[in-house]
Amino acid sequence: MNKSALPYWLSLMVIIAASYGGWTWWRVQQFEASRAEGGIQTAGPPLKEFELTERSGKQFRSRDMLGKVWVTSFFFASCPGTCPRLNANIKYLNSLEELQDVTWVSITVDPDTDTLSVLSEYAKGFQADPERWLFCRGDLGYIKRVGKDVFSLPINWKGHNEHAVVIDKFGKVRGMYDASSRSQSKKLALLLKECLAEEAPPKDSETI
Repeated sequence: MNKSALPYWLSLMVIIAASYGGWTWWRVQQFEASRAEGGIQTAGPPLKEFELTERSGKQFRSRDMLGKVWVTSFFFASCPGTCPRLNANIKYLNSLEELQDVTWVSITVDPDTDTLSVLSEYAKGFQADPERWLFCRGDLGYIKRVGKDVFSLPINWKGHNEHAVVIDKFGKVRGMYDASSRSQSKKLALLLKECLAEEAPPKDSETI
C-alpha cells in the first residue's frame, strides 16, 4: 500500500467503524424502547373517557370534568428523579390565583406500590388541595390505555415523561408541556389562562 494513501484508508476505516457503531446503538435503543413499552396491546376500542380511583377512595371520571379546565400528568411516589421537580412545579402553578379554577390530576404509573394511603401521604407532602389536585390510581394495563388512547403518551411501569396535558372545557386536549421545566411551565400557565377565558359548553353537551 502506498504510504501516502495510508492516512486516507485509516480515516475511512474509522468513519466506517463509527457509522456501524452509531447504527448498532440506534438499533439497541429502538429495541429497548420497544421492550420498555411492552408493545402496548389493548382490548376493545380506543378510550375516550376513563375512570380511576382518587386517593380519597372516590371515583374520578373524566366525563365529570366537562366544562372545567384540567391538567393530567403521570408520576410515581417513589420516583427519586424528575417527579419531585414535576410536582413541585405543579404545586407552584396550583398556588397562582389566576389558575385557581384549574384541576390537576396526577396519575401513578406504579399502582401496586402507590396504594390510596401512599398517595394520600404523598399528596400531603405537597400540601395538595383535595378539591383541586387529585392523585389517582388504577390497574396498570388500564393506565397504559389511558396514556396511549386518551393522551397519546407512552406509559409503562415506572416509565413516563414529564408532560402536563391540558384539557379544555370541551374535553379536548389543547397542548402538553414538560412541567419539570420552569420555562415550559410558564407556557403551560399561559395556555391554561387562555382555556379558562373560553366559554364552557352547554350542560347537555355530548362533547367528550
